[in-house]
Amino acid sequence: MRHVIALAAILPVFALAASAASAADNGKYCLKGPGTTMNCTYQTMASCDKAKKGTETCIDNPANTTGSGTSGSMGSPIKK
Repeated sequence: MRHVIALAAILPVFALAASAASAADNGKYCLKGPGTTMNCTYQTMASCDKAKKGTETCIDNPANTTGSGTSGSMGSPIKK
């Protein structure tokens, strides 16, 4: 009985680790399904788009973003 309790305590840890690892897959793009399900194995947006079904969407892999940089809409200041 103790083994069953110990196993029940350990399984959620593995489930959380697997969930975090799915966003860190090597692909540049993730297929995001309903809820928090993500498959980040796609190297191109086209391959991700081809695989999506129903309400799934393709997004940039959040594990590959740095959070730095600009949106590109700011351009250089005009000098007179």
